[in-house]
Amino acid sequence: MLKKFMLLLLLLTSVPISATSAWYLGTINRVWPNAQDGGFVITFSGNSSLSDCKHGYAYFLTSQLQPEILKNSLSVALSAFHAGSSVGVIIDKALHDGSCLATGIDLRK
Repeated sequence: MLKKFMLLLLLLTSVPISATSAWYLGTINRVWPNAQDGGFVITFSGNSSLSDCKHGYAYFLTSQLQPEILKNSLSVALSAFHAGSSVGVIIDKALHDGSCLATGIDLRK
């Protein structure tokens, strides 16, 4: 019995705990280039899923994205902003003390 308990305890403590990213959906109402290296911020219209993020912003930073992906993300964000289309943004809120650092974006209909 003790061996089974120890095995169960070992399994439970060795399971990696990892935060999961999730999609946050909304319509962009602001695109703000805020860094010399190409980083930018977006906000969503109305009461959005970003409301519990620091300042209600989704940050796209070079520390999180490769330069080409950052440029492509800005292109998608600007296209969605001008078209009034919804986007999905991949964010892991748990990793950055309330700052929502985006790792991807897609255009939605």
